[in-house]
Amino acid sequence: MMTDKPVGTVVVAEPIHPAGLELLRKACHVVELPPGSDENTLLTHAGEVEVLLSRGYIRVTRTFLATAHRLKAVAVHGVGTDHVDLEAAAEHGILVFNTPTALTESVAELTVALLLALLRRVVHADEAVRAGEWDRKYTDLVGVELKGKTVGIVGLGRIGEAVARRLGCFSVILQYHDVIGRRSVEEALGIRRVDLDVLLATSDVITLHVPFTSQTRHLISHRAFDLMKEGVYLVNLARGKIIDESALIAALRSGKVAGAALDVFDEEPPSRENPLLAFENVVLTPHIGATTREALKKMAIQSAEGVLTVFRGETPQNMVTH
Repeated sequence: MMTDKPVGTVVVAEPIHPAGLELLRKACHVVELPPGSDENTLLTHAGEVEVLLSRGYIRVTRTFLATAHRLKAVAVHGVGTDHVDLEAAAEHGILVFNTPTALTESVAELTVALLLALLRRVVHADEAVRAGEWDRKYTDLVGVELKGKTVGIVGLGRIGEAVARRLGCFSVILQYHDVIGRRSVEEALGIRRVDLDVLLATSDVITLHVPFTSQTRHLISHRAFDLMKEGVYLVNLARGKIIDESALIAALRSGKVAGAALDVFDEEPPSRENPLLAFENVVLTPHIGATTREALKKMAIQSAEGVLTVFRGETPQNMVTH
């Protein structure tokens, strides 16, 4: 009996929400890599994979892309594609697409949550209560109000805009830097566009929402920290390599940076020897910006739908390479 269902083999490199798997299983052959898999595991499936669904924990290297002769596309479950060798993918005619709209709200919400936790020392307040140290409320648990502060948003794409929308209700002064002007957003949210150096020099809080590229690698460098205000707060839910960690560590030690909230790191997971783990004025989370029930389900469904689009011979949405 004939069927109009797409036929093909998709390798799911890391676990995804069951809703996405269900879509795939109804339409094509699904190979799920076991927990703990790595690049070598992925290479063992190079001969059969036609579409790879990747969450970003396993690198999609030039070696794999050159070896996977049947590979048509890489579906990225999420927005970041820095784990994929995009140049090699383009050379081999392999499509790469992602799911940028699925995680916007979750990442924006965590950005605000971490910023407030940082300013109000929520983590240490929790520790104090559990340790019976109630009177710390009079000493090291004194926080800082967000109201009236100048917040600089580096990158006003989907997530940066969503962060700006949320921060507006705190009566802050909003400014942003982006290579692209967002006039409609400026008018709607009362946010002004400034040069990066101006943003660095005049912001009380800086939050990063740019993709990782060769241009944004170590965008926040020793020079950038030198330009910043004394006692600035820094939040990063973009990519770890956007910040020069050695420069951040130096700025924390000197007091130039009053505190930082980091969901991403240069090396993930960070080593136990990473000095950032020792700072009491740094809030750390394990790259969970998009880890909500809602976002995980949306990313799984959108990436699965993209896979099926490829098997139908059509072009998926949110292309990164063509």
